[in-house]
Amino acid sequence: ITSLSNLIKWFPNRKGLISGVSVSAYGLGSLVFKYINATLIDTVGISQTFFYWGIIVMIMVVGGSLLLREAIVVETPINAENAENKRDYTVKEMLATKEVYFLFIMFFTACMSGLYLISIVKDIGVQLAGLNVAAAANAVAMIAIFNTVGRLILGSLSDKVSRLKVIASTFFITAIAVLTLSFVQLNYGVFFICVAAIAFCFGGNITVFPAIVGDFFGLKNHSKNYGIVYQGFGLGALAGSFIAAFLGGFKPTFIVIGTLCVLSLIIAIFIKPPNHSKRENELEDISKAKLV
Repeated sequence: ITSLSNLIKWFPNRKGLISGVSVSAYGLGSLVFKYINATLIDTVGISQTFFYWGIIVMIMVVGGSLLLREAIVVETPINAENAENKRDYTVKEMLATKEVYFLFIMFFTACMSGLYLISIVKDIGVQLAGLNVAAAANAVAMIAIFNTVGRLILGSLSDKVSRLKVIASTFFITAIAVLTLSFVQLNYGVFFICVAAIAFCFGGNITVFPAIVGDFFGLKNHSKNYGIVYQGFGLGALAGSFIAAFLGGFKPTFIVIGTLCVLSLIIAIFIKPPNHSKRENELEDISKAKLV
């Protein structure tokens, strides 16, 4: 989050694209190191693999940190033209708006759909699509590829069109895909199309949301503000498994995810950045009333 927020501050006019580049790094990393780790385990064993992995991480993290420079954000002056929504919110001010809770619901839904699919995609292929284990395992690599591509394409696209329109489209596609997995007789083609669509949309969603938080609440406190919304990532990862355990299967869980996607689609269509000037006028009126 800290490195991503810093990048967004360096490129405020290309927030979607730079988010896509940054977020795709750990999507691509999961694909590349999948094979590196497998080779190390087969060659030197698990214990030595962790040792080499620690050295690799130390070199990459420390070396990368030496190249970082913190961006300086100049707070946008409030005037008649930008007073409506262009300001930098503190965490406290952000939490006083209803928009942050709508964004959290949307981000939670996006993460639950993608992370739950990633965790059980091989089982879906075997149990619902009738694939053999090897063919179903290929879906794991495919998810990483479409996940990464979605981050780059949708992140860049969000700089050219409305970010909320991009998000609304991903929720629509995800809802169709998960409901197809629930109600349609699956074969090889349908299974891979649905899985690819969900992975693509998930990658795009977690790329565009940091930029949306910046658009809504400013860049000065972006790392703190996005850190609050980002809790939807961890909670979404847990929620899918808990819902599946409670409802007893893939299909009921997909129905719940599809329903939440429809709800998030509606929110994405109607949500707007918080109206700063309107909020300040309300507070000013309250203060005047108290004085009277």
